Amino acid sequence: MTLVGLIKMAGNDLAASRARAIVSSAGIALGVAVLMIIAGLGLGARELVLKEVVRALPVDVIEVIPKSVDFGLFKVDPGALFGEAPLNPATLARLRALPGVAAAYPKLEVSLPLGAQGGMYLFKRRLYTDIFMTALPTELVQAEVGPDFVDRPDFVPVVVSDQLLEIYNATVAPAIGGPRLTTESLKGFRFELVVGRSLMLGNRGAAREGVELARVVGVSHYAMRLGVTVPLETARRLRAAYGEPNSEEHYASILLRAESASDVPRIREGVQAFGLAVDETARRTGDLITAVTLLASLVGLLVLALAALNIAHSFFASLSERKRELAILRATGARRVDLVLIVLAQAAMLGVIGGVSGTLVARLASWLIDAAARQLLPNFPFKPESFFAMPPSLYLMGVVAAVVAAVVGALWPAWAAAREQVARALAQL
Repeated sequence: MTLVGLIKMAGNDLAASRARAIVSSAGIALGVAVLMIIAGLGLGARELVLKEVVRALPVDVIEVIPKSVDFGLFKVDPGALFGEAPLNPATLARLRALPGVAAAYPKLEVSLPLGAQGGMYLFKRRLYTDIFMTALPTELVQAEVGPDFVDRPDFVPVVVSDQLLEIYNATVAPAIGGPRLTTESLKGFRFELVVGRSLMLGNRGAAREGVELARVVGVSHYAMRLGVTVPLETARRLRAAYGEPNSEEHYASILLRAESASDVPRIREGVQAFGLAVDETARRTGDLITAVTLLASLVGLLVLALAALNIAHSFFASLSERKRELAILRATGARRVDLVLIVLAQAAMLGVIGGVSGTLVARLASWLIDAAARQLLPNFPFKPESFFAMPPSLYLMGVVAAVVAAVVGALWPAWAAAREQVARALAQL
């Protein structure tokens, strides 16, 4: 029997039992739809968290942090506990000399009490807030914001994170009745930087107080998430002018850029040999979201398994009713494998129909959920345009899973029908 003949016969059999075919394919479509919705939601959450919240670094960049001991509810830095300073200029020099390291960028945490005041022309009122500050080398940030990020005598150049901008637009602007800001409208914003005094810290850690003019020169994903970032030279100047004398320079972390992505594992080993750690928050967060998504996807797989059992039951009943027809086929020269292939071809057709239908249902459901979210949910930081990520590979996975489930479900009844003795089947009917 030719392949075309097998497919034609399988199609005719499905058309003859249309009601059963509709029920079986509907079960498969439901399983595929549930599986795709859960997987699409997981992929969307993973993309949102890693890109907007955690901020995964480029594949050739790692962030070195002090090694800590995790006690579950809190972490302890052994170096800080015993008065050691693992991230200092000497450590920076050692890390920069590691094989495979192209550049090392220290992230200095400015431990001065700081505040910001001003904003009359933009907010129509004078505002004050405590702020936190970090400092980065100019060459790291200038590639993103331009040449204005450099130490200047007339004002303090600062960059802010686009995450901070998003939080302001979503929560602060509606609360104070202020305008929503963009990267371009924020650039050039001037305010007074109060150094040596803050509401939370008072004047702790400062030798004197003063006010510096500051200006926002850009938005950078390297900037402090809930604060401002200045050039490293500017931070050193502020520490020398307002900080306690003879205070040592300690870094919050050090960014290492590898010469190539293949050098990253070797650099990581060198970092660990120094008793330091690599920040793997992004990887661990991604792994956690993936694990939760896979666990939740078991619901869709369970529905597919139930659909496969339904297909098995349906084919057992259908083939039992067609024993005479199958026996005649065998008697006229059809092989057992031909009978198996006919049944499996029918199952594969059901799988394709159910898989395509399920993907369409999942796409429609995700569109409806996104539309409802836009109408019903209030604006919040990092609110995505869509909560789902459905790449073409996910649609292909849905159809393939449907076909596999249908074929697996039909395999047992197909094999049982093929093993039926011709003479016995004709004698029973």
